[in-house]
Formats: sequence, structure tokens, C-alpha cells
Amino acid sequence: MHIPFKVDQDYIVALRRELHMYPELGWDLDKTSALVRREMDKLGISYDFEKYGRNTVVATLGRQDAAFTIGIRADMDALPIQEAENGLPFRSKIDGQMHACGHDAHTAMLLGAAKALKEIEDKLACRVRLVFQPCEENKPSGAQVMCKHGVMDDIDCIIMCHVNCVEKTGVINSCSGITNATSCAFEITTHGEAAHVAAPHLGKDALAMGVRIYDGLQFLISREVDPFDTCVLGVGVMESGKTIAQVPDFCHMRGSMRCLKESTRDQMQERIRRLVKSVCDDMGGTGEVTFAQDPLPPAYNDSKMYDMFLESAAKVTDKVAVLEPSPGGEDFAYYEKHKPGLLFGLGLRNEETGCKYPAHSPLWQIDESGLHYGAEMFVQFVLDHMHKTKAHWE
Repeated sequence: MHIPFKVDQDYIVALRRELHMYPELGWDLDKTSALVRREMDKLGISYDFEKYGRNTVVATLGRQDAAFTIGIRADMDALPIQEAENGLPFRSKIDGQMHACGHDAHTAMLLGAAKALKEIEDKLACRVRLVFQPCEENKPSGAQVMCKHGVMDDIDCIIMCHVNCVEKTGVINSCSGITNATSCAFEITTHGEAAHVAAPHLGKDALAMGVRIYDGLQFLISREVDPFDTCVLGVGVMESGKTIAQVPDFCHMRGSMRCLKESTRDQMQERIRRLVKSVCDDMGGTGEVTFAQDPLPPAYNDSKMYDMFLESAAKVTDKVAVLEPSPGGEDFAYYEKHKPGLLFGLGLRNEETGCKYPAHSPLWQIDESGLHYGAEMFVQFVLDHMHKTKAHWE
């Protein structure tokens, strides 16, 4: 049955700009969650506030007695990045904070979908849960916390959209299988013995140990990981010493490892431990390695959900592409550990208007003219699959 619907592009753009001006971080989303609740109240959609964690909003529409529930998730938090002086009237008004990863667009698109779904609510055969999530960019993960509080208990499948400036505006892409890597933070500390810089032979240089370990990490990636696998390892912080006249007695490094396979992550953790011990033993020092106890799992698109996505995407646009797996992390993976899920991307790249910079850049901007595609995809997915049952995945 064909059910016509209309997505309000102007509504989505206006909300995205309002959100962009007032970016908030982590769980501290008082203004953001208030905006979401304000729009739910205007639309007459019921919601739970902070039932699943601080500043969480989960709204419900459709048939309340339905046996099947589709979840749609949008993350809401921003990043601690200073937005570039771009002359835009909706540039961030909060110093040092910016929506540089598109979460303002995600929230606005889900609100746009909510508005469209509300207008045809009497025609829906399922229940729809709109999941507005804090803290995708930090710890503790918003998705992980919401799942621990039971947000997935009455959701049978869940989808999300992540915008990007890689694909041209209007390109929708996804894939079956892994979409995002497991992410694991680590810390390495080496200990030596201080000495005068003019007499290095009397000390144990902890910084030199750190440098050898740093070089060794790059060797592990290039020589011990299958070239057809993916493992990205980077050290973002390296601290050592307090004066130019002393051989450092400590070195501290912090970094992140991203792997598409959890088995590769586990293998590399063991090799890093052995590397640190070997280098420190050889140079007469000591060292320790710690890894995040609860690393972010890889995000994984269910194969049947991907088939469902293809059916709906073909009705929204003729620009459907395959999504290549990303070494970037995505805590949507926690929802997918409970129920079938699917992440799809929406290209918003327009070089003529400067929408060409990567996420997490102070120059990040998106081509807002394509935002309606994300909302339309959400609505079309609900309409196409609202008659599914739990048996679909059995």
C-alpha cells in the first residue's frame, strides 16, 4: 500500500541551525534535550525524559498496541572544537564547542521524520520509537548507558543515519556486515632513572624507551597485520621530562587503536604488551600498558536489515551506493548487540559551497539542501516494514 507523506525541509534546516548555534557536550545537553522536548510537545508526541539516562529523550508514536516496534536513533552531542570564522549567521555561539560531526543534522532529521510520521500516524501499523541519545563522542557511551537502562527491550530493530562530506549531496549508502571499527584507548608508561643530560650513561632514558616503543607500534601495524584486514593505531599524547638538563625518568603515551575485527584487536593488545616489556627490559627500565576495560565493539549491519534498507532507499533516491567500512568508532554498535540494526550514510558534500571538509574539522559544514533525504529515508523505512514481525529474524 502506497502511503504519501511530506517531509518539511525548511523545518529541518531551521532546527539544524538552532542546534548548531548552541552545541553541548557529552551528557550536558540541557538546551539540546529541551529543544527536542519542545518540538515533541508541539507535535503532540509523547516521550520519556531521562528514563534511560541524563538528558535522554525517547518518544513513541504509531500503534501503541502493535506487536512490532521500529527504533530510529539520533545522537545529539557536539565536540570540544573551536569553529572556524566562517561568517555564517548560525556559527557556534559557544567558544570551544562545535557540532563538527553532524549530530545537529541527525537530531534535526529525526525531528523532521517525527513531524512527517505524526501526520500519517493513523496509517501506521507498527510502533515507532524515536531515540535521542546523548554522549556518542565520549565516555560513558550514551548508547551503552541507554541499553543498560532497557531502551532496547521493546524495540525489534533500529536504524540510524550518519551524514558525511565524502559523498556528494543526496547519495545514500550502506552495506551488510561491519560498518565501523572497534575502538580501544590505551596508555603506555615507561620508567627509567634520571641523570644529568651531560652524563646520559649514568641514567636510564625513559623517553628513549618511549620513542623506541612508538616506532615499534608502527612496525607492528605494517608487518604483523594482514594487509586485507584493518588496524589503525595512533599515539595522540606523548609526555616526558621536566627540564632540558635532565635525562627523563618517565614517559607517558596515550593513544587509540581501531580494528574491524575484535580478534585483531585482541592480538594487537598482546603484541603491544610484549613490545613494551621487550624495549624496557633491553634499556634497563620498566613499563606498563593499560587498555580500556570496555572497548567499543564494532558496528555491524544485519543482512536482512540491509535488504530492507535497499528496498526503501530505492524509493527515496536513485543515488544509492555501497558504504565502505570505516575505522572510526560508532557506539550504535551497542544497540546492535541487542537487536538487528542498520547504519546508513547520507552524503552532503558540495565543494562549490565549501561543504568539503572532514568530520571533526573546525571547517566542517554540510550542504543543508540534502537533509530531507535522511528524514525521508526514516519515514519510508517505517512504511515499508511496519508489517514485519519478530519472526522475520528467526
